[in-house]
Amino acid sequence: MMPTFAWIATYGSRQTTKPRVEVVKFGDGYESRTPIGLNSLPRSWDLTFENRPNSTADAIEDFLKDRGAVEAFNWVPPYGAAGRWVCREWSSTPTSQNTRSVSCVFEEVFEI
Repeated sequence: MMPTFAWIATYGSRQTTKPRVEVVKFGDGYESRTPIGLNSLPRSWDLTFENRPNSTADAIEDFLKDRGAVEAFNWVPPYGAAGRWVCREWSSTPTSQNTRSVSCVFEEVFEI
C-alpha cells in the first residue's frame, strides 16, 4: 500500500504545470509540437508548512526522508485531482524556539 501525505500546506502554495512537448523546427520559423507520452502535463507544487510545532515539522520531514525521493506517495493537492508524487528537495527554517517552517516541492510522477 502506497503511503499518503496527510498534512495540509499553508494557504498560498503554488502549482506549476510544465507540458512535456517535442518541438521540431522547420525553415521560415515554422514548427510542429507533439505531446511526449500519455501523461504530458505533469504538475508540481511549491508547498510551505509555516510555523508548525517542531513535532509536526519533524513528522513532515521524517515522512519525506523515509521516501528519500525514491518512493512515491499519494497526496491530494488543495485543488485538482489526487496523484502520485515524489519530493526531491525540502528545507526547514526555525521560526521560534518551538516552531519551524518546512518548504518542499512535490513533483507528480506516473508509474506502472
